[in-house]
Amino acid sequence: MEQEQPLAGQVAWITGSSRGLGRVMAEELCRLGARVAVQGTRPDSPKTFDEGESMQQVADDVAAAAGGESMATWGDITEEAEVRRVAGEIRARWGQIDILVCCAGGNIGTAGTGVGRAGMPETDDCLNISLDDMQRVMDRNLMSAVLCCREVAQEMMERKAGKIVTVGSIAGFSGAAWKQATYAVAKAALHHYTRCLAEQLRPYNINVNCAVPGGFTTERFLRIAADSLQESWLVEDGTLERYGQPQELAEVVGFLCAPASRYITGQLIRVDGGLQTHPG
Repeated sequence: MEQEQPLAGQVAWITGSSRGLGRVMAEELCRLGARVAVQGTRPDSPKTFDEGESMQQVADDVAAAAGGESMATWGDITEEAEVRRVAGEIRARWGQIDILVCCAGGNIGTAGTGVGRAGMPETDDCLNISLDDMQRVMDRNLMSAVLCCREVAQEMMERKAGKIVTVGSIAGFSGAAWKQATYAVAKAALHHYTRCLAEQLRPYNINVNCAVPGGFTTERFLRIAADSLQESWLVEDGTLERYGQPQELAEVVGFLCAPASRYITGQLIRVDGGLQTHPG
């Protein structure tokens, strides 16, 4: 049976798709028929946790796995000029951007994500994190999404069509006294930015939603959480008391980008196996 492709003819830009959750999202949207632009910070970003050699390899692999089209882009999307340049490369190839998925982020400070570096601030609490680290975490999680949305929203408004999906975190729904306090603040801000943007773009028929994951078994997560992993939660099915598989989040993002979600906007959808059930 021929696979349904509800995103056929659409162009999707997935930020933070050099590896991990974003890469699987890119494969899912390509499988659904979209032409997909994958994006990382550097041309060798996939090397960070041994998930590939280059952005071009990722693009080739995504296209081959889905039997579709993909292109490689890279740049620091916390910089407005870089956002504009990357978007320009996508438009130069495919004409427009119909779907934006803002997946770039993480509890990553000034240490960055050079090869083999997880990049977490040494201290991340409300009082002791360095201001440079705090700014970098906020930039990666909030400002990167803000800049990308500002870049693509205007063309969507002109067409009165478009889908924007941000990727938050359940950390943004509760307080965190240590280890990821600034990350939690940044994701909470991203959540509310999503709601505000949805309200502004509602008259233009543009859907803006946020997929909110819990813990997922990406290579980075497995490495940085190695000392605190719950071994019983590493099973892949048969219980909801487990870590998520990246494909499970990607399928929710695919739904939010597809016509089936046409009447859903301004929503934060937790994908965490019910780990949190309180109002968000």
